[in-house]
Amino acid sequence: MSRRVTTRALVSHHLRSRIGGGAVVALLVLVLSLLATAAPVVLGLLSDAALRDRLGVLGALERDVVSETAGAPQLGAHDFSTPSTTDEVWGTFLEAVERIRADADDPLPEILGEGRAVTTVTDMPVAEAPRTRAVSMAFAPGIEDEIVLVEGRMPEPAPSYLPEPVASASIPGGTVGNRVEVVLSADTAEQMEWAVGETRSVGTPSVLVELVLVGAFEPIDPDAGYWEHVPSSLTPKIFDDGNRPREVTGMAFPHPASLVMSGLQGLYSTTVWFPTDTDRISAATAEDTAAALRKLTAVSHTIGSSSGGIGILSLRFQADVTGEIELALAQGASTVAVIAMIVAGPIGVAAAVLVLGCRLILERRRPSLRLLSARGASLGQLRGILGLEGVAAGVVPAAIGAAIAATVGAVVFGAAPTVADFVPALIVGLAPIAILVVLAPAAAERRARTDLDLGGSRVRLIVEGIVVVLTALTLVLLFVRGYSSGLDPLLAAAPLLLAITACLITLRLYPIPLHGIFDRARRSSGLDAFVGSARALREPSIGLTPVLALVVGVSVAVSSGILLSALQSGITHSARAQVGADMRVTGGSFTLEQLDRLRELDGVAAVTGISGAEPSTLDVNGAKRATSVFVVNAAELREVQGDEPGLLPPGASLEPGDGEPMRMVVAGATDRIIGGSDELRLGSVPAQVAGVTSGPSPIGARENWAAIDEAHAEDVLGRGPSDRTVLVRLETDAAPGAVEEQLRAAFAFDVRIDTADRIADRIQSGPAVQGVRWALLIATAVTALLSALAIVMTLTLATEPRNRLLALLRTLGAPRRAATSLALWEVGPPAVAAIVAGTVFGAIVPLVVLAAVDLRPFTASTVQPSYQLDPAILALTLGGFVALAAVLTAIALLVSRRIRAARALRTVEEGT
Repeated sequence: MSRRVTTRALVSHHLRSRIGGGAVVALLVLVLSLLATAAPVVLGLLSDAALRDRLGVLGALERDVVSETAGAPQLGAHDFSTPSTTDEVWGTFLEAVERIRADADDPLPEILGEGRAVTTVTDMPVAEAPRTRAVSMAFAPGIEDEIVLVEGRMPEPAPSYLPEPVASASIPGGTVGNRVEVVLSADTAEQMEWAVGETRSVGTPSVLVELVLVGAFEPIDPDAGYWEHVPSSLTPKIFDDGNRPREVTGMAFPHPASLVMSGLQGLYSTTVWFPTDTDRISAATAEDTAAALRKLTAVSHTIGSSSGGIGILSLRFQADVTGEIELALAQGASTVAVIAMIVAGPIGVAAAVLVLGCRLILERRRPSLRLLSARGASLGQLRGILGLEGVAAGVVPAAIGAAIAATVGAVVFGAAPTVADFVPALIVGLAPIAILVVLAPAAAERRARTDLDLGGSRVRLIVEGIVVVLTALTLVLLFVRGYSSGLDPLLAAAPLLLAITACLITLRLYPIPLHGIFDRARRSSGLDAFVGSARALREPSIGLTPVLALVVGVSVAVSSGILLSALQSGITHSARAQVGADMRVTGGSFTLEQLDRLRELDGVAAVTGISGAEPSTLDVNGAKRATSVFVVNAAELREVQGDEPGLLPPGASLEPGDGEPMRMVVAGATDRIIGGSDELRLGSVPAQVAGVTSGPSPIGARENWAAIDEAHAEDVLGRGPSDRTVLVRLETDAAPGAVEEQLRAAFAFDVRIDTADRIADRIQSGPAVQGVRWALLIATAVTALLSALAIVMTLTLATEPRNRLLALLRTLGAPRRAATSLALWEVGPPAVAAIVAGTVFGAIVPLVVLAAVDLRPFTASTVQPSYQLDPAILALTLGGFVALAAVLTAIALLVSRRIRAARALRTVEEGT
């Protein structure tokens, strides 16, 4: 007795049987949806990390919003006969400063801290030792919160004048008009030889101000940004060039309310700053923060009124951190652009493999679908069955992959994806349904022999022409229009379109030599080449999708290797240019005697100094522009720098010539100001440009500068400035570590020593560089896996016809190795052609990247990295790709050799 089987049971049995192809597609969709959902989260985390990495190394002067104004705050109306309080003197001023912060655009009020202020009176010679001692004064509200006393007490407010002028005890004929209590840092007091309780005098003999040292302090946090805004406050400023007595200038801190006193002779200036909490700036708020900072610094802010007496009426702020934020945003945009181009390739391979996976499902379902069609099933019913399989192989694993990515992002990294971030996973999940439904009619029909239409159809020619034209148009528009920051669809599509064009060319060209091999094999007695080449020409499984996967895969591997080489070369060049020698020493003022001592150290071959930035005027055809001048010893600098990147461009010389204008090397920005003019003067000295330095240099990040030989320093600057940077060249066999220890021991103060390797390591360890590097390597690995999977699927799709042919050949006496030979002939020719085409087009893609995307933020340089090909890096990317693909192909070939002849011969011959 037969039992009626329901339609639901039949469909269920149909879906449960032969699930191999569906399982492969489901696993592929799971991985792709997970990666697609995680990618935006990872990019966001990478952008935040890169931003914080760039901002985290900034000093307080570069990080904080600062205003430096000549003069002192308005003091208002006070009873000057009695000491004042800090609030009476500073209260109104600090309240106005706080209003500026509160009124700033969001998100600045949350990012900027409470305003700080200090008024200084600088470089007042000490009357008791005017040639060797000087005092600067810092009236700093809140200084008591930054220090801890190690001796004495805090100062009391000073009266505006003494009840009766008294004679000075230390200055003959001098009259003391006021007495002010101060504190000094312990180091400053020691260097100035000033003991607690002792008095020093400043001013003129007719009006002296006595400074009484009542305490010595140590900073609570010597690394706090506060001390950068009050320079030389922890350690004194020492000038010792060997030509005159050693001069020590210390910063003394009186009570903040002592600002109301009179009688101090010196330059008053007031510094106001808002401490900036860069940890509150994220990639999502960086653009708004930069815009708010630009608005804050674009105008002057009223701080007083003309009726309030003498003092500062307005403040104009500057924020160097704005430039760093903009650089971080540019770096983030470049990162997105590069990663988008990198991801475009794997996306194309993934699409091709997904199509192959769906074809694999259809091949497994073909017999049952043909049977259903023969028994009256409509096309809609066939599509419904395949649609259900698409849901199981697409939508379900896509949902699981997206959920995993979202959960991990939220729980582990605290960055859950947005609703828009799930769109790529949704597309991946729906793709199998769309592909299966579209291909459903073909699955119910017999296979067509592709070798019967070798000339190609008109439709194929039209499609190929459209692709080629679209590729050319994309490249032309990209180079003419330029790159738009961030995710540029045109730029992202260029590599994939190039790869598709390469694929089409490969499919057109590789059959040509294959026909020649076939004709030759037909005339020979060998079986493998004849049968293999014949099947390579007619096998329908070898088509666009597997060749596209291989071409794109090889292209990604080659382009990744070249881009990694370019980045590595650019970073190395930038690091060497920043150092300008084997070692760069900064952190103080260096005397000629110190440089002579360095030359005597073991392992040191040559030493030279570079002055600090000295202000001067560049006269171009009568138009004057401000610039900075650096003084060097030209002969020593060339000896130390050699032919490596640095301050001097290759072949340039600053050594004075007879009867010709002064030679100078200028920065790229300065050269643009000059514009090729011959009517040049630096200061009042006729000059000529001997060379232009583009990119980083040992003097830092300045853009507008000129370097001259020390022989012209007196004429240009009126004096010979002291050196602020020392460059060192090492002996060939010197140990850098040992030399560095000697250099540190040679100075009585802390110095910073940089080497090219150290700077390169610092640049390479940045999140942005690491992110791009890992993206390139991961893209290569993923593409290799997908390409290998495409080869395996290709072999699988041809299994049945190959098995029938092998069974027939074995009955005729063919050896077992024929299986391997036949499989190799199926994938070998297109694979070889794809590797060649992928290598050629992969070498073209970096040209597009380097021309369109600004990679300078990754190399800390103002010069775009050049096209480079490092054999070791290329061997890693391309060699790894080929090796992984070859291993998986070999596994597939081993599996394909297990054939049962009887089972294969029972099937109906293909195409009949």
